[in-house]
Amino acid sequence: MDKKMDRKKAFEEYMASAKRDLKTGDYFLAEEKIKKAMNENPHSPAVHNLYGILEELLKEENLAHKHYRAAIALDPAYKPAMRNLGRISTFEERTRKGHIDFEDEPEQPEEDLYIIEYDRNHVGHLHKKNRK
Repeated sequence: MDKKMDRKKAFEEYMASAKRDLKTGDYFLAEEKIKKAMNENPHSPAVHNLYGILEELLKEENLAHKHYRAAIALDPAYKPAMRNLGRISTFEERTRKGHIDFEDEPEQPEEDLYIIEYDRNHVGHLHKKNRK
């Protein structure tokens, strides 16, 4: 049990350190730490997301796509990789320069875009909300 906790702690430390290195532009050091984190937990979507960020910052978009897709394959509900993949897969330049999701901010609840309105027969109908 102790060894498992040590590996988890090592993984978390490598990930946190790699994020700091990516944000300060030390890509070589970040890659070393990402590889160590991947060695501790190769099935983590977070480590593949981080590798995707590294590749994106290095302008290796094909490799970034592959790592973001690997993260999503490991966890289809992993939102940071979905957002990052969506951001680099768009043709709109302003969207491509959007926020990179390092998964270090709390997840914001998604706004409901639709509401259900019930008719007199108690049948629900889905309607898109009006945006203000």
